[in-house]
Amino acid sequence: MTDYDIRKRLEAALRSRAGQARTDHPLSYAQSPLLMLHQMNPDSASYNVAFTARFTDGFDSAAFRGAVQSLVGRHAALRTTFGRVGADGQGDTAGRQTVHGWLEPDFAEPDARQWSEQRLKDAVRTAYREPFDLTTGPLVRVRAYQVADGEAVVLLVLHHVVCDFWSLGVILAELEQLYLAEAERRPSQLPGRNVPYSDFVTYQHGLIAGEKGGRARAYWQEQLSGRLEPAEWPRFELDPADADEGGSIVFPIAAELAQGVFALAKEEGVTPYAVLLTAFQVLVGRYTGQRDVLVGTPMAGRTDPAMAECVGNFVNPVVLRADLSDAVSFREQLGRTRRTVVEALEHQDYPFELIVGELAPRRVDDRNPVFQAMFSYQKPSRYPALAGLYIADEGAAPVAWAGLTALPYRLDQQDDQLELVLEVVHDGDRLVGLLKYRKSVFSAEAARQATGNYLALLRAALADPGRGVAELPLATEVDRGTTPARRAVDVTPRSGPAGAALSALERRVTAVWQQVLGREAIGPDDNFFDLGGSSRLLMQVHTILADEDAEKPLKVHELFRYPTVASLARRLAPAAAADATGPARGRASSRRVQLADGTARSARLRARERHRPDSDGGKDV
Repeated sequence: MTDYDIRKRLEAALRSRAGQARTDHPLSYAQSPLLMLHQMNPDSASYNVAFTARFTDGFDSAAFRGAVQSLVGRHAALRTTFGRVGADGQGDTAGRQTVHGWLEPDFAEPDARQWSEQRLKDAVRTAYREPFDLTTGPLVRVRAYQVADGEAVVLLVLHHVVCDFWSLGVILAELEQLYLAEAERRPSQLPGRNVPYSDFVTYQHGLIAGEKGGRARAYWQEQLSGRLEPAEWPRFELDPADADEGGSIVFPIAAELAQGVFALAKEEGVTPYAVLLTAFQVLVGRYTGQRDVLVGTPMAGRTDPAMAECVGNFVNPVVLRADLSDAVSFREQLGRTRRTVVEALEHQDYPFELIVGELAPRRVDDRNPVFQAMFSYQKPSRYPALAGLYIADEGAAPVAWAGLTALPYRLDQQDDQLELVLEVVHDGDRLVGLLKYRKSVFSAEAARQATGNYLALLRAALADPGRGVAELPLATEVDRGTTPARRAVDVTPRSGPAGAALSALERRVTAVWQQVLGREAIGPDDNFFDLGGSSRLLMQVHTILADEDAEKPLKVHELFRYPTVASLARRLAPAAAADATGPARGRASSRRVQLADGTARSARLRARERHRPDSDGGKDV
């Protein structure tokens, strides 16, 4: 028996013993809403983070399995499970995460050598869309589809609660070294210890409570003061069958445009991110007719250098506000963007969900609070080759990986969490666009026109940066004459005489709300969110009222559907249990749920294809 064999047996024995070890930690602010969303929709796969590639030139499944096991051993986040929010029955909404000494990853090697290409694609998509159980784990799923001798299509899936886009770069870089070590039957040369994600949680809570957190809070309170009007998109002819889905379009950015972006960025002392973002803000302004444009962008959230090699969910969205009212030149607007982004970077550590909870913007049915459009710039710093493998467009080149060749393998993205999202991927000297859109707002044709309009704006701005932003031409004019009014959460009073006596259930619900919200004056038709409620506080309501109806226990997502005392009391009434089809007045949208802590997500999310949700683009400005 070789030294390698002895070492592997020892590792297996240690893992078996370590499996009994448990340590509990609080959640980060990025994890809390994801845990609540999972509780509302445990069968959803919308927050699955995926990487796919076809490996050739001698792929060894056994070596890859060993590399994945070593990776899981190196990163505590990959051995984590999560308790239910409010599970202690005491109204605790913080939630907990448990790090296991060992948690075996879900690894399988299907024999696909006789499969058609379509069967293979269907199998990859099905495995990708399979939901995770956050309470039992594991939250790492790997499939190595053997398509030929020494060749496999690999799918790596993790839940977003333990992984972000930066983390994918860390994972791919470490897997390469771990795979080489396994293939060569030797120890890897990687450092022996990674900072655990729980260190970041401690760091984040301390930062928020300190002076820096106070400055960041004050900055965002001032930056987002005033009316935060939701975007009003034009009405497009839509396919009713697509109302609950999202779509995506990959589109190339011509080489001369990409070079123009790099050149203008250098000339103006900004980054390509700022140039591309400014053009997108102008596009959103044209489509919505608004001059006060609010666009979200994800920040990497790794302001502590010690966290650079840590796997976990660090991403925090920030709001970039653009004033287009005075129609200055694109060059001057670009300067404004740079200043805004630099300030946002400086104050990026303050969690978005806290900001929204403090601002308490007016609830608008079916929409993300504060911003409905997002821009991200994907330029992986930890593992640059991830860019081409992630976008997997026709121009993406094969990548050398651990003595193998990794070929891009396309996995379509279907994402409707926001109404319009533009990602620009920086792959070497290439720029590639990915537009994601909600099909209940944009048709496929309207989305294609939006990509054409973005490129037209960008081309005109690069040709003459001194031209006014209001004068930059679109490829296709947008008709705003049919813009629909967006519907606010319905708080229409119920029928009946004013001041009518409350029922016993209404008094019960009112008492619970008074306890949770800490206020006395609550009427039967008041909206929970208008009274200062948040998704975290709503979890306390659920903990208290979950078993009120023994025949039909109250589900978390139903609390979003019945946001008034009167409507919730009707749901809890015995008669309501027999008729689940009529929540009546005071009901918020049942298709999507607005979380008052800043993460508006679907209450009936279907398992849609999703390749990657986050970006480290906010770092490169």
